[in-house]
Amino acid sequence: MNNNIFQFERVGKLIGRTFRQNSKTLLNNTLVLAGLPILFLLIARLTSNEGPALLFRSNFLAFTVGVIFIFSPFFYFYFYNHPKKGLSEVMLPASMLEKFAVMQMVCMISAPLMVLVFLGGSDALMTLLFPKYQDGYAIVHFFNNRLTTEGVLLAFLSLQAVFFANLFFVRRKILKSIASFIVINMVLSILIIALIKGLDVLGFLEGYEGSVGYKGDINISYGDRGLFDFYRGDHPLMIFMMILRLFMEMVLPILLMLGSYRLMKTNRY
Repeated sequence: MNNNIFQFERVGKLIGRTFRQNSKTLLNNTLVLAGLPILFLLIARLTSNEGPALLFRSNFLAFTVGVIFIFSPFFYFYFYNHPKKGLSEVMLPASMLEKFAVMQMVCMISAPLMVLVFLGGSDALMTLLFPKYQDGYAIVHFFNNRLTTEGVLLAFLSLQAVFFANLFFVRRKILKSIASFIVINMVLSILIIALIKGLDVLGFLEGYEGSVGYKGDINISYGDRGLFDFYRGDHPLMIFMMILRLFMEMVLPILLMLGSYRLMKTNRY
């Protein structure tokens, strides 16, 4: 019996359609990504006797992966909910769950993978071809030194926020998204600072120092703590900040995903 909610065959067709629709953009991006390491090597050789530094190349790879990963909904699905241009997406013979799954997979897997393969691969090729002028592999340094659990979780939260904003706003999405993120961040920061300062005035933060450092100014450091590393004897403020951290990095992305799916199901043209 056919499942009208989710079929892998339809998902595969949707993924293929997404890449075909964005074929020109993908080709241009591929050429740019593959050409950047060559450009970096040429500029370095023309301006100095040394090749581009490994740290610079690794940082640039990390920055590019992050930007493409976070803003991929704008790159691939900018017109999804457009009153006119989005009609073709709505009329596709696929369930909403399938469309949502494809959009998430393209953003989370295909977009960053493209950067790693072409930018990281081209960088590695330059190192192999010209070992006298360029040493080390940016992609290896990236995975060993730049890729962290905390960074991945924050990038995932940012992606889901952009994903939701891309569906929530219809026109001027990028401008409205950036403006809303700034306002929300400012409001949350003000509320948290006001709460901490209020607790300080009331005397609840006396003796709050050491690993999280309270000496006149509030200085909270998680150190090597994981998301679920709650310790006996933790100050209530540390417990509050750990819960807030857990909410922001685990719960909120899931809520944003559910909200995005809800928007897709209830959107009317």
